[in-house]
Amino acid sequence: MAAFFHHRKDTMMVSLEVFEKVAALVADKNTPAARPSTRAEKLRLYGLYKRGTLGRLNPPFQEGDVDSDSRPARPGIFNLDARMKWDAWAEEDKMGSREEARQAYVDLARVLLGKQVDDLLV
Repeated sequence: MAAFFHHRKDTMMVSLEVFEKVAALVADKNTPAARPSTRAEKLRLYGLYKRGTLGRLNPPFQEGDVDSDSRPARPGIFNLDARMKWDAWAEEDKMGSREEARQAYVDLARVLLGKQVDDLLV
C-alpha cells in the first residue's frame, strides 16, 4: 500500500500514479458504474480533475499550476455546456491543493464505480 499513498499533513493522500489510473477508469466508457451518476457528480469530477491536473482556474495561482497565464474566460450564456464546466472547475478553486483535489476525485470515483477503484487502492 505504501507505493500508492504518501503522507501529507498527517493524512493519506492518493498518489499521482493512482489518480491517473482512476481517471483512466472514469474516462473509459466501458467501465461499469456501481450506480448511475448525476450531472452534478459528472461536473464535480470534471472540476476536480482540472483542479488536480492543471491547478487553480483563477488567481491567486499556486506553485505547480500549469499554463496559469492562459486560462480561459468564462464562456457566454449561450455556450451552456462549456459554461457549466468552467463553473465546475472554478468551484474547486477553494480546494487547498492539487493533491486534495486528486483525493476528492478518487473519493467520488469510489462512490460511483465501487470495487474497480477499491482494487486500485489496495
